[in-house]
Amino acid sequence: MRTTRNRLGIAVVGGAAALTLLAACASSTPTPEGPVDLGDGEPGAAEDTSITVAIPFPDITMYSMFVLATDLGYYEDEGLTVEVITADNVTAAVASGSADIGVESTGTVIDAIRGGVEIDLVSGHYCRQNFDFAVQSDVTSVEDLDGTSIVLAGTPGDPAEFQRAQVLKEEGWDVSSINAEIVYPGPGSESWTEFFVNDKITLQPFYADDRAALEEHGANIVVESLRNWANDVQIAGTKWAQENPNTLVRFLRATLKATDFMTAPAPGEFPENAEEALDIYEANDFDVAELRDSDSVWILDGHLACPNLYFDGEAWDTTIETQKLEPLEFDDEQLVYLRKAQDLLGLDNEGPATLTYP
Repeated sequence: MRTTRNRLGIAVVGGAAALTLLAACASSTPTPEGPVDLGDGEPGAAEDTSITVAIPFPDITMYSMFVLATDLGYYEDEGLTVEVITADNVTAAVASGSADIGVESTGTVIDAIRGGVEIDLVSGHYCRQNFDFAVQSDVTSVEDLDGTSIVLAGTPGDPAEFQRAQVLKEEGWDVSSINAEIVYPGPGSESWTEFFVNDKITLQPFYADDRAALEEHGANIVVESLRNWANDVQIAGTKWAQENPNTLVRFLRATLKATDFMTAPAPGEFPENAEEALDIYEANDFDVAELRDSDSVWILDGHLACPNLYFDGEAWDTTIETQKLEPLEFDDEQLVYLRKAQDLLGLDNEGPATLTYP
């Protein structure tokens, strides 16, 4: 369910400015060493009560937990107000202080930290990735893709391209074994689908909201796979986190509650709060008409989430391995705020269970 919002009541941070800010934020002001001592029991009052969260684009599947936490009053209970903005470069927005917290792909965050950008990976966002692929109706094997154009990612350099190629290979569609042109139609899957239905490409990854158009076109769905690989993560500026530890713990606790609401009773089961969640999405101007009649357990895409916002060194290392990144040691101290929020709710940091999919 990657549904585009019709009316955006959110701000936008421009790409060119963000790139400039990112370069500046990898240098100057030194930050204190290590996280603060959070102590025992309830967190103190929030230092910063107005939080700005940056996201790459207004996608209800990826960012629904923030909408839910706001409308269900979880942020208000913590003394917080949360504004969501879109940013062409989330990492730059957070590092520069244009946003306090952001959601970014794990590989991008790893590379930014490697480059000296002063951000902390403070929690997971989605702990699983679905890898679904469609081919044209006359394609029955990978050999039929030879000499054609295919899509593995929207933009050059997207580390997800390596992960998708790996999954295809493991599922019997090794695109490295044939001579296909890899093209990049743009970051949104709607542009991939437009290329597909106009017969410009023979293979594409897709998401749930692409399926109807693909099936109408007569596409063959050849791979549907769910992997326990970290998808996006939540980040905060290192200095901001250290200056606002109680704010961050409170924010994470509220977001954990919203994630639990979205996934209850458990990922892989039909969500018991589906109707209320859809009402909230609709009230926030997301088009949910096609979801109202769905009986799919994936209706809220909660299968991608871990209710504890899991992340750890294993998730970090798996990302490096599957995205073919240069090795980098994980700093476990970044997760001190998450672990505090988890403790307050009686949660552990256990990794994702393996789910049956589709």
